[in-house]
Amino acid sequence: MSDLESNKYQLLPACSQYAKDLIIVATCDGASSTGQIGNEVARRLTKKFPNMVRMCCLSALASGNQLYQNIFENAKAVIAINGCQLMCASNVLKQKGIKTTYEIVVAKEGINKIPSLDFSEEDVTKIANKIVEDFLSKFVEQTPKS
Repeated sequence: MSDLESNKYQLLPACSQYAKDLIIVATCDGASSTGQIGNEVARRLTKKFPNMVRMCCLSALASGNQLYQNIFENAKAVIAINGCQLMCASNVLKQKGIKTTYEIVVAKEGINKIPSLDFSEEDVTKIANKIVEDFLSKFVEQTPKS
């Protein structure tokens, strides 16, 4: 039995097929604590709101992949999570002509960038909660209750 058959993995909506209904997240995945926080926040938001939020491959967009260009262009909204003041996620989006709907810089939120792949749960929760409160809550409130 495959992992998919055993429901071991949470399957997500195909971002290329459902982009117009999704908030697409582009995130830093840099080799620092703040880059890793951004990546973990994007993962958690995608898992918490699987029919609303979807992290998408920023590297594929940066490399010029037309499918990913279309995904970002057709998204309901685009979030850029930047690890530090270099703002790589936002800059890639800008260079590709993608309008960012909401952006955040982890290192500007009172979290120090350190040369480590480790990060604290507290910092991830802080950034995720800020994105939900500042931006995603607008969409959650619009979602019909079942």
